[in-house]
Amino acid sequence: MNRWASRVLGTSASDFLASIRSEIPVALIATPRADFRCQLKSRWQGIESDPDLADFDQVPLTDVNANFIEAVFVRGTGLVELREDMFMASDAPLISFLETADQKRFRFLVEDSNVSGMVTLSDVQKLPVYSVLFSLVLAVEMLLMDWIRKACGANENAWLDHLDSRQRGIIEKHWKEALKKNLAIDRLSCASFGQEIRAAVGLGLFRGNDERHKSVKELETLRHQICHAAEFALAPEQALTIPRHVRDAQAGAMWLQAQIGRLSA
Repeated sequence: MNRWASRVLGTSASDFLASIRSEIPVALIATPRADFRCQLKSRWQGIESDPDLADFDQVPLTDVNANFIEAVFVRGTGLVELREDMFMASDAPLISFLETADQKRFRFLVEDSNVSGMVTLSDVQKLPVYSVLFSLVLAVEMLLMDWIRKACGANENAWLDHLDSRQRGIIEKHWKEALKKNLAIDRLSCASFGQEIRAAVGLGLFRGNDERHKSVKELETLRHQICHAAEFALAPEQALTIPRHVRDAQAGAMWLQAQIGRLSA
């Protein structure tokens, strides 16, 4: 078909990642200060046995008048005094919290010198996070597609040789349907993320980069969960994988952009 719309990758990966970092604030997934479940600092030792606080991994501890937060109870650790690395600005990028949440599982948000909210590892399954993750994974997929196209050159369907007959048949079916709807760019645009990854491996594009291939495969799994609105972080061990995926997606996008640049040079 004749292209009318702008190309999807008209924006560089670095500019795209910068826009994600600048547009979505961490406050969107935070618990507001007014909704905190606090305990007096002097009574922190009773939190473990308090059924009303059993669902909270972190409980802010206040002064005797319950006005100011003086410390925090961390389940499994006990009382922890406030430190500088427990705070971040309420308008800080959501992605800044996501990419470090396996190292710092909660942050107090500060606005106008006051604590305005709190964000924890349990918040990584809220809707704004789905949006960030989908944007990151989609960027990786689109860059991978561009890399495959450039690697194939004039033989634009060479990547199909690395898929089995059943997979090629599925793609051909989608291709014919796309032709009818005037949505057909090329057959690669009708492939799934998994098929694209298999084709890239067959073309040798991940040769010598097994860890990068592994991380992209894991992003494929995450993509399916996000696109089907599945809850991907129901337990702490699942939530703890999200920061790694966020870091891998950003690093992968920049790496793919560099590989495309080498082919274009």
